[in-house]
Amino acid sequence: MDDLILLHAFYRCSHLLHASGKGLGQQRLLILLLQRGSLTQRELTDLTGRRSATLSEQLDHMEEDGYIQRRRTETDRRNITITLTPAGTAAALTALEKRKTRAAALFAGLTDSEKEQLLTLLQTLMTAWESLPSSEEVKPS
Repeated sequence: MDDLILLHAFYRCSHLLHASGKGLGQQRLLILLLQRGSLTQRELTDLTGRRSATLSEQLDHMEEDGYIQRRRTETDRRNITITLTPAGTAAALTALEKRKTRAAALFAGLTDSEKEQLLTLLQTLMTAWESLPSSEEVKPS
C-alpha cells in the first residue's frame, strides 16, 4: 500500500468531517463544561488546543448569549473560571444529543466490529504520531 494514498484518504476524511461540522466549536465548549463542571479559561485552552484569543472570542459570544458566567478566582485573580448558566446547561444537553446523532450518522456505514477495529487503529496512530518530530524538524532523505 502506498503511504501517500493512505495519507490522501485520511486528509479527505478529515476535510469531510471538518466541513460537515461548521459551528461545532461552541457546542464542544458547552459539552466540556457540562461534563467537567467549572473550568478555568486556561484549562479550556489546554483541553481544546485552541489559541487563547480564539477561545476568548468564543467565550465572549457564549457570555453574550447567556450560556456562561466568567468569574475571577478568589485564590488567583488572574485566573477566570467559566461556569454554565441554566440556559447554558440546556444548550449543552441539546448539543450533546446533536453530537450523538451526528456520530451515529458518521459511522452508520460500519459494523460494530469495524468500529472497534477503526478505534484500535486510530489509537495506534495517535500513540505513534505523538512521538513524531514536527514537520519543520523532518528533513527529506
